[in-house]
Amino acid sequence: MKARDLIFGIAALVVAVVYYGLAAAIPPSELADPIGPQGLPKTYAVLLAALSLLLIARSARHPVSNSEPSNLEPANPEPPIPSPQSPIPRVTGMLLIGIAYILVLPWLGYFLSIAALITVTIYFQGGSLNARSVLVAVSGAALFWLLFIWLLRIQYPAGIWPSVI
Repeated sequence: MKARDLIFGIAALVVAVVYYGLAAAIPPSELADPIGPQGLPKTYAVLLAALSLLLIARSARHPVSNSEPSNLEPANPEPPIPSPQSPIPRVTGMLLIGIAYILVLPWLGYFLSIAALITVTIYFQGGSLNARSVLVAVSGAALFWLLFIWLLRIQYPAGIWPSVI
């Protein structure tokens, strides 16, 4: 099994359990919506736990072989894309994308801002801007809009779009 993935999966699972415990300790409020102040943090904890379990299962399913590489494996495998020398530029870039999202949110509104965020992130992570990436961005924005605005009734700025709700 891939030791690094297994260790990371277990660590993330521990974080999810602790986070769920902390979320459950949030006191209920008389002013809360039907979901309450615990709803979203508990959902995040459950999602993190599910993803951690998937990572653990995947790492256990793919054993590491100590044998010599076969003829099917390339002698010099290419590094994963993108592969910068230092993670600092990637972290800085993602932070700047997040800051830009926060700055344009009041003017563009949630739907357009989240679609732009997804598109820029795809491009920044090495993807190409084509019809497929636009479809992913619009579909993702629609999914997040349905989840946060329509289902959870969290109010975000409508921006240049009129409020649908």
